[in-house]
Amino acid sequence: MREVMFSALKEEAVSAIRHSYQVLTAEKDLSPGNERITHCLTRLVRTLTRCQSPELTKFLLNTPELAQERDRLPVLCGLAECEMEKYWARHLISRPVCDLAEFWYFPEYTELCSAELDLFKTRHKFAQISFLGSGALPLTAFLLARHCPDTKIVCVDMDDEACDLSEQLSRKIGLKGQVDVRRMDALTYAPVQNELVICASLLQGREQVYRNLYNHDGALIVRDSEGPYQYLYKAAELPMPRFREVAKTTLNAKRINPSRYFERNTDMIAHAA
Repeated sequence: MREVMFSALKEEAVSAIRHSYQVLTAEKDLSPGNERITHCLTRLVRTLTRCQSPELTKFLLNTPELAQERDRLPVLCGLAECEMEKYWARHLISRPVCDLAEFWYFPEYTELCSAELDLFKTRHKFAQISFLGSGALPLTAFLLARHCPDTKIVCVDMDDEACDLSEQLSRKIGLKGQVDVRRMDALTYAPVQNELVICASLLQGREQVYRNLYNHDGALIVRDSEGPYQYLYKAAELPMPRFREVAKTTLNAKRINPSRYFERNTDMIAHAA
């Protein structure tokens, strides 16, 4: 019975991955306004959530028959996520009263932010928190602004439209004075002392971000991807050995991205000096 169930779930996972890749490759509109996109991605996420056993994880990440999808599907999912955030940002801005809880994945983002707060709030109080690759709907920044009212929050993104939408949202929900949106390449962002830098799941080129932090007294949260969820997001480059991992969130049905909290490796710095 167990082998039959495993075989059925494996076939379902392969089908969902291949179908999502085909749809996202063929469609020009990757926003939620396209029902085909919403349907296939919903199916993909739900299927991958059920594929967490070690045996199935090993198969999905190593089988040659899914090599193309393994390489390219996360990029397409990233484009769809960006379009989803713009779609929802426009919708929320157009509402007489902007209620962030209307967003489909508001509970998941609330859960993610709460878990990340637990990683550092008892360890350190930062002068500034920056969110690199913040996008059009920076819920992380907005939730952190509410949880940490005395901390300046910086959103960094190089997409002009995304920055414009996030600025409009921050004004509409009354956080314009606390949330600073900056149009720039996240890889050129220069942190201040005593700053927490959060790297979004879709941020590329993290190694340069880490180098920018080498000489600053700050910390990092890196959103990673593990197991079958690597068909949604590519696994993150990690900042060792100059930083040490202090804590990490656990995966559950509402948090598909593990968040890793890093502080500078003072032993290595002392040795280098």
